[in-house]
Amino acid sequence: MNPEILPSEFLSRYIIQKKYYRADGTVRHNAFMPSIDGEVSVYRIINLKEDQIWETGRVNVAVVLDKPLLGRADIIASSVLNQTLRVDYDPAPHPRHANIIDWPPDKGEQKEIALVLAAESQLHLI
Repeated sequence: MNPEILPSEFLSRYIIQKKYYRADGTVRHNAFMPSIDGEVSVYRIINLKEDQIWETGRVNVAVVLDKPLLGRADIIASSVLNQTLRVDYDPAPHPRHANIIDWPPDKGEQKEIALVLAAESQLHLI
C-alpha cells in the first residue's frame, strides 16, 4: 500500500461503542476524539469492496479489542487535512492502518475539530 494518503481517499473509523453515534444515524464527536497518545485510529478503504471494508473492521478492530463491531464512520481524508491535522500511514498493526495526528493539546480545540469531522463523516451500521 502506498504510504502517501491522498486527500480524495476515504478512511473508516470503526465503531465499537454505541456512544459514538446517535439513533438518528449521525456520528457523535467522541468517535473522532484523540486517544491519550494523541491519535485517532482509522483504516484506508480505497479499492475495497463493501464486504472487505467490514471484514477489515471485524478482524483488526473488533476481534483485537474483543468488542462487537457496530458500525463505521467514513470520512474523506481532505476533511481531516482541512482541520490542520495529518493522516499518518501506520502499517504496523495492518497494511491499511493510519492515524489522525497533530491534534492541538487543548481538549476544547480537539472537541471543536472532532465535531467538524463527525459532521463530515457518514455513519454505516451493521
